[in-house]
Formats: sequence, C-alpha cells, structure tokens
Amino acid sequence: MQFFFQYLFTPFAVFVVGYILLRLAGKRAVQEMNSFDLLIVMIMGTAIAEPVVDKNLGRASWYSLALIGTYIAFEHLILNNRLKRILVPRATVLLRGGKVDEKALRQVHMTVDEFLGKLRVKGYTKTTDVEIALMEETGEISVIPKSEYRPLQPSDIGIALPRTFIPIPLVIDGQIMEPNLRYLGIEQEDLVQALQEYELDKITLAVYNKNGGIDVDTIDAKIPVGPFNYRPGGQDTLQE
Repeated sequence: MQFFFQYLFTPFAVFVVGYILLRLAGKRAVQEMNSFDLLIVMIMGTAIAEPVVDKNLGRASWYSLALIGTYIAFEHLILNNRLKRILVPRATVLLRGGKVDEKALRQVHMTVDEFLGKLRVKGYTKTTDVEIALMEETGEISVIPKSEYRPLQPSDIGIALPRTFIPIPLVIDGQIMEPNLRYLGIEQEDLVQALQEYELDKITLAVYNKNGGIDVDTIDAKIPVGPFNYRPGGQDTLQE
C-alpha cells in the first residue's frame, strides 16, 4: 500500500492538482503552450533536479517516468470528444462584429489596452475592422477581419496563380545538402560546376528556384549604400 501511494498515486495527484491550478490561472498563464505541456515542463524540471537535492536518483527517475506516463494518458483522454470538453478550455470570443466583449476580457484577465495592443500586433488598429477575435487555448489571439477589410486575394479578381514553389536548399553555411541533391536528381559534380564562381565555404545559402536555376547568398555579399538600405541602430552604412 505504501508503494502504491508513494510511487503511483503521488505523481498522479501532483499532475492533477497542478493542472487544476493552471486552469484556474487562465489561458494567459500558458501563452502558446497548452496546460498539459506547460505543466509537464514544470514538474519534469523539478523531478529531474530531485537527485541534486536528496541524492536519490532511482526515486527521481521513477517519478519522471510516472509523470510522463500520466501525461501520455491525459493526451489520449483529450482525443475523446466528451472528455475534451472538460479537460481542454475552449476558445474565448473577445470581440465579435467590431464590438469588444468586456465580460470575456475579464474572464481571460486582460485589459482593453492590452487587447488593443494584441490587435495592433496582428495589424489592426480599429476594432470595427474585425469580425471576430478569439483567445485560443494556448493564449494566442486569433483575428479574423471583416470581409471588406481582409487582404485582396487573386481569386477575388479572377486571377489564377501558378502553384506555390518552396525553394530547395542545396548549400547551407558551406555544406552541400546531399539528400536534397538526390531528391532533385542532381549530381554533386554538376552543382560544384554551377557554383564554380563562388567559394563553397563562403556560401551562406544556395537554393534551387522554381525556374530550375540557383539563387546564391554569400558571406561577403555587399549591401549597396543608399536611403533604402539604411540599417537602424548603426552608422556603418554611411561609412561604407
């Protein structure tokens, strides 16, 4: 019975109590981490430091494993829709139709000034331009503008664009990315030949572009002097 309480029940109880405390603290307390993730980081940090405190490596290791097991169990419970409603906080609507919900702001412990700051970070200076703004489970603010204020999309004016192409790195910090060469079917000798005008160890980045060419950025690349190339915080631009 003592083994059960010390090695099984105690880690489980600590996890549950900690989770409840984080839920009470609100979504702002977790900021981009859900309650489970933040809690396991906090507890694991303490458990790992346990051998330094009482020199009991075995007990600390067992607690860590038990906590990880509890964490995995809770993660599986979240997959159940009924339990998810209880274990995971829902998104909180802070603004709808341009109107701020003061009650919702109080629920998430956020002032109007803080909320306006969050909107500005997203690029919106007027609440009336926003259709809905929510605080997600992670504490992140999601903003959906009204249709007349959202960025114009090519489909809105009947323009069909080519498929998006992601440039494929061929060289990073002077190192040839051999897996990417094999993926593209390019021989290393051909790449070296194409980059013969550059010193390989001075190539910061070389990528395969959508036109089949190679774009190269080198360490000693010169930045032209001029008003459009000003670097805030330094005066070296004027001295080049």
